[in-house]
Amino acid sequence: MRRLGVVKARVVLSGFKGSRECTALVDTGAAMTVVDREVAEEVGVLRTGRRRALISAGGHKLEGEVVAFRELSVEGEVLDYEKALEVELSGEVKEVLRGLGVDEHVIVGLATVELAGFIPDTAAGKLRKVEAFLL
Repeated sequence: MRRLGVVKARVVLSGFKGSRECTALVDTGAAMTVVDREVAEEVGVLRTGRRRALISAGGHKLEGEVVAFRELSVEGEVLDYEKALEVELSGEVKEVLRGLGVDEHVIVGLATVELAGFIPDTAAGKLRKVEAFLL
């Protein structure tokens, strides 16, 4: 059974040591993609040294380092050197993600989705390809 409003996407996180393919949650309220430190270290991200803090929909503060993947693919659309926020996701957040049937280490933000040429379709629970965004 699919939960209404939950959007999922196939992503491939490619770093300088390896890659990881998974089904990730698309967070329609998040501007930036978030990745757990464990996966960032596993694939080998480019470190920027810049720190950033975000507030989750639940009011939790997430602090971490802005990192870049060599490639981040969303539903087959490849983005070179896409940035994400590397954080230590809590056990509680990981449990919620597992319960939604998605990878517990990655949350895809809207900036990444839009750069890849998609918009979230919350009724269908997936991303919908669009021609282009006029910014």
